[in-house]
Amino acid sequence: MNLYTSLTLRYLKQNKRRTLVTIIGIILATALICGIGNICTSFMDYQMRDQIQSSGSFYATFTDMDKEKAEVITKSSGVSEYGYKKNLGSVILDKKNSTSLNINVFDKNTINSFQITLKKGSYPKNESELIVTQDLLNKWNKKIGDKITLDLGELIYDDMGMISKLKNSQKTTFKIVGTLAKAPYNSKLFAITGFDINSVNKNEKFDVSICTKNPKDIYNTAISIGKNIGLVKEDNPKDESYSYDEQTNLYFKDIEYNEGLLRLLGASSYDNINTTLILIVALVASLVIIATIATIYNSFSIAISERKKQFGILNSIGATKSQIMKLVFLEVFLVSIVGIPIGLLSGTVAIDIVFKVIKIFFKTSMFGELDLRVVFSPIVLIISTLVILLTIFISALIPAINAAKISPLEAIRNSSNLKVGKIKSSKLVKKIFKTEGELAYKNLRRNKGKFRITLFSLVISIVIFISFNGFVDMFIEANQINYGSITNDLTLYENNLLTKEEVQKTIDELKKINGLKDVAIDKGYNLNLNVHVDEKNINKDLRESLKQSDYVDMDNSTYNFINSRLYTPGDFSISNIKLSEGKFDRKTAKAENGVILVRYSYQESLAKKGKVVLSNYKVGDTLNCTITSYDSDGKESEKEVKLKILAITDEILTGNNQYPETSFGVVAYDDLIPSLGIKDDESSSNSYYVATNQEKSTRDEVKKVAEENNLSVIDSIDEAQKLEQTMNVMKIFVYGFIVVISLVSVTNIINTISTNINLRKREFAVIKSIGVTPQGFKKMIYMESILYGILSLLYGIPIGICLNVLMNKILEGVITVQTLIPYKAILICVVAIFIITFIASYIPLKKISKENIIDNIRQESI
Repeated sequence: MNLYTSLTLRYLKQNKRRTLVTIIGIILATALICGIGNICTSFMDYQMRDQIQSSGSFYATFTDMDKEKAEVITKSSGVSEYGYKKNLGSVILDKKNSTSLNINVFDKNTINSFQITLKKGSYPKNESELIVTQDLLNKWNKKIGDKITLDLGELIYDDMGMISKLKNSQKTTFKIVGTLAKAPYNSKLFAITGFDINSVNKNEKFDVSICTKNPKDIYNTAISIGKNIGLVKEDNPKDESYSYDEQTNLYFKDIEYNEGLLRLLGASSYDNINTTLILIVALVASLVIIATIATIYNSFSIAISERKKQFGILNSIGATKSQIMKLVFLEVFLVSIVGIPIGLLSGTVAIDIVFKVIKIFFKTSMFGELDLRVVFSPIVLIISTLVILLTIFISALIPAINAAKISPLEAIRNSSNLKVGKIKSSKLVKKIFKTEGELAYKNLRRNKGKFRITLFSLVISIVIFISFNGFVDMFIEANQINYGSITNDLTLYENNLLTKEEVQKTIDELKKINGLKDVAIDKGYNLNLNVHVDEKNINKDLRESLKQSDYVDMDNSTYNFINSRLYTPGDFSISNIKLSEGKFDRKTAKAENGVILVRYSYQESLAKKGKVVLSNYKVGDTLNCTITSYDSDGKESEKEVKLKILAITDEILTGNNQYPETSFGVVAYDDLIPSLGIKDDESSSNSYYVATNQEKSTRDEVKKVAEENNLSVIDSIDEAQKLEQTMNVMKIFVYGFIVVISLVSVTNIINTISTNINLRKREFAVIKSIGVTPQGFKKMIYMESILYGILSLLYGIPIGICLNVLMNKILEGVITVQTLIPYKAILICVVAIFIITFIASYIPLKKISKENIIDNIRQESI
């Protein structure tokens, strides 16, 4: 062991607490970076499997092709793989519950593209052989080798969206040759027959899916093929089946891209998606690295401050600058070889444990169903190690340079960190915090180096906590926009038309059920609502994009929202709507044609979704509308009406999974209907959207009432719980991330402040020796903590909010959410920062209070 190693090890052993805190900081930082990498690779693996299960592994599909075009497609240059598929027809399994089954026809390549595997039996070779899920086999009470005859045809639905009958049905016999281990979409009812290209008729239509060697080549290859077979045109063709694509400025027909998969492969044609993902990952990684740098930099900076005399003495006996820097970097190396391996192991094990917990407690979420697993990637371990080593090197570089510059005289005097001379006091500080506060303020200004290090640690911790909490809020809202919300878990349909009295009786019976939250009625009025809005009332940020929307017709400067919705959910449901502005009562609503305006609208354009506010309407304003209604004979009538906004809600209404798409939603009492010129002739059947506490007993009571009143029931509780648990899983990940980053920050703060106080033992002993009382001394230290807290909040909160706004702007590349200021996180910061600084000061202060003043004055180092 050489001299450098011996000196470094001796110092680390003498300062065990600080060494331990530094190692813990490195472990947490490494675990965090490794954990992020593991989550990214694992989620990428999950999303890839999920996307392939949903849409297959092909990049593009040519729909409704004949045999001649299929041959051109599969023999085109650039096509590396291809597959065939079609839909043979549908089977009604349960008409009462509107359950059906599509018979899919896949060739072997398409079966492989969906990663379909068999539980038993063999794959189908032609359209007469069938493989099915085990649930379907049990439902039919069949076994492998049996034959089954099915009525195949085209499904026809009634006005309520329920299956009515089969069109062009014909009986077809299949032989069951196998059962599926896992079906696409995790479907319990799925059936596949074999596709044989040789038996296909010349004019028969089917789909052809293709892959290219490089995913990014798929667009040019598909367009080239499309031009060869007449599916892509430069100019607007007369054939209305062609649709214009803004991304390429071409007219397409019968070409579909697997955008979900291409996005995961980094080959999406929508640059906004790729750019947004890169920017978000870069910003999150940058914040983590900054937090890590702050922790490690402070640790080494403080360590060097306390060893100035040691470095000065080494310098005086002939040690060169490079040798002193070598001492610092040797210390860095020793703590790194301990902290980094433990951090890598901790980060990997922690994520593995989280995934296992999810599998146990969140089985019904999409993550539980898809068998979320940790993907052990050597690249993640290597990148995590390199990132943390680079971070540690950067963190130690400045302290190492400072250590090398220390002269023997400066080290002996130990005055480089102190501002010599008169320090100007603050009248405001003196007035608020008295003499002890003024003394604390002067101490901070005199020790500028240590003051800045401590303040920097506090500010970084606040910024990271606020910005990440803001990001979590945006992330949760973005997922709600993306996945939608399930606002009811039961839907009831009338088998026979009910009278008004019978409808009210049904509602009254449902209201009595314990655990029932809401019942919204959809009366099926045959009408269209067109809201006319002058440009001055349109959100300025949306004016141009709305002009391009399919849901808006422009008339000079008037925006006509042709897809607007009028909801009449009934008195009980209206009473359950949470109003953000205004009041809504029947008497006023009837007298003034009053409505509740749904504030938000859902908007979707090129690879971008959003929750937006279309207008600047407020309570008291009037909506100019045109109501188009149709009688039982289909006769159309129009009426111009004015609807007064009496209240505004921010909720998604019961029975809907999203806000109205690029349109207005208004809620009214049934009393409004006659004034709109619509006759309530009870000729339409009602739907009832029921929201409960999701308890089985509650749902059973609802089903009992439905049966007594001759209503059909669709129970969507599984979907509701799946979506809810999916959101909970996401919250576990993001909040777990915040907990770890907060631990890094808290460790940094406590280490910095407590060490800073310990380093000033001599200074404090001198202060106490000139007559400062123990109470006055404690007050001075606590005042320093308060000043640290105030200053760090003054810097940290605005920076955190700015970063929050920046992340919102980045996210706007793919999804529009309202800028959310994380008030709760800010409040937590305000309270926590004073508690943490107090604790960090209290622990070393209690120890110093018991120590001898003379010993501390003589002390050169802690």
